[in-house]
Amino acid sequence: CTLLIMSCDNGTKTQKGVISGIITLEGQTDHSGITVMLFSANIIPDKLKEINNQYPQLAFSLEDKHIFDHREYSPLFTVVTNQSGFFGFPERVYGKYIIAYLKEGWGYNYIFDIELNTPEISVNNIQGDGLLLYPETVVPVTIEGNYSFLQNKCYIVENDVTALPNSMLNFTKDSKILIAPSKKINIYGNCSFPDGDDFSYVTSYSGIYSSANIEILNGEGIVYTGMAGDISNLCIAHLNTGISIRTNETTLHNLLVRDCVFGITSLQVNDMEISNSIIMNNKSQDAAAISNYTVNGCDIQDNIFYNNYISLKHEIVKNAVVNNNAFISGTREFINSWESTCTFSNNLIDNLSVGIENTGKSNLTINYNHIKAKICVQTYITYHWDNTVNYGWTKANNNNFFTDQYVMESRASYIYPDGLPYPLDFKNNYWNTTSTTEIDKLIIDFNDLGLELNYGVTSIVNYVPYKNGPVAGAGIQ
Repeated sequence: CTLLIMSCDNGTKTQKGVISGIITLEGQTDHSGITVMLFSANIIPDKLKEINNQYPQLAFSLEDKHIFDHREYSPLFTVVTNQSGFFGFPERVYGKYIIAYLKEGWGYNYIFDIELNTPEISVNNIQGDGLLLYPETVVPVTIEGNYSFLQNKCYIVENDVTALPNSMLNFTKDSKILIAPSKKINIYGNCSFPDGDDFSYVTSYSGIYSSANIEILNGEGIVYTGMAGDISNLCIAHLNTGISIRTNETTLHNLLVRDCVFGITSLQVNDMEISNSIIMNNKSQDAAAISNYTVNGCDIQDNIFYNNYISLKHEIVKNAVVNNNAFISGTREFINSWESTCTFSNNLIDNLSVGIENTGKSNLTINYNHIKAKICVQTYITYHWDNTVNYGWTKANNNNFFTDQYVMESRASYIYPDGLPYPLDFKNNYWNTTSTTEIDKLIIDFNDLGLELNYGVTSIVNYVPYKNGPVAGAGIQ
């Protein structure tokens, strides 16, 4: 009996270990006073992780390093280094952890992928090249020639910065560009960015020497008026406007933009592309995660939109293509407005409220999508923007629709001859039912509203013929 009890006790005992290490300050002999904080790893939301794994052709493989910010979490433990730079945490249960280390005036750094599975580990063995803090560097207000944001260093934008047309800004792996309240970087020159799986980080300067600080959104962000080309491999967070594009023929690729008011904006540009990016947690009700205004030629493809209030908004955007994106857990996913023209195809929408909105004399073609929402498609009246035969139609074919309320809520008005309701082509879709009685209940149109609105007439949704089963090829490809 004694042997059995001892055996059970050893087998079920929680395994714990100690995490320690040495951190130094560049050029110093006294390395004391560095704050070291321990956090739990695996912080990616389950739904986002599921989409990222299910559709590896979208965006990039998301990891903790892309979204972790010590200001957003309360640490499990906080310790301070001694003169030699040594630190050690009390015993912790085996598992995965993240370490943040920082000192006022010296910036901060993170250690990811800490796997505690032995009685004691040193993070210096994990990091490989030692743990080091560098003094903060204040970015000059005017940049000419080459200027590099170097690895593991913190660069502070204390005043508005202008990178002149002859400048070259080099964003390197794990560099941190921290923007002070109401300040921004104006780029008129050229840039280079990390390659592959490496990223540079642009965020707010506020509260970097604390944790669980909720007042951290106030930097203005980047205004790009530089050379045409690619902007890539940036993680942008906690800014009023993450990045604003003012240059033709610009491609934004492999970006993570989160927790901003406006994440990405564009103004008066031609031929812009946003691809393979993750746009998440931009939840302002007065802004859009991506807001494009007066753009001709706009390609939005292979992105993941997650938990935004408005994921994507087009105003006076011509010849747009929104293709092969996942819109997940948002409130309003895509708004097409003010004489915009767009083809919306092969996307996945799985959200909390409205999937697609079309208004203001805008033409929208919706093909081969998988849409699950409270209201899949919605049209409405925009003041002084009544639709006509040629401007303002919404057409949807070969989609899979799943709804809690309406597939199509058609409240827009149309200037249409002969006093008839304006016909909308919604043929060859799957409505998650084969009953015409049930399909009629999923539509708000002329049959519910009557013919005349305040100005113009209502529309009628023509849905026959319809599919008896899900459309092959609808959704992400």
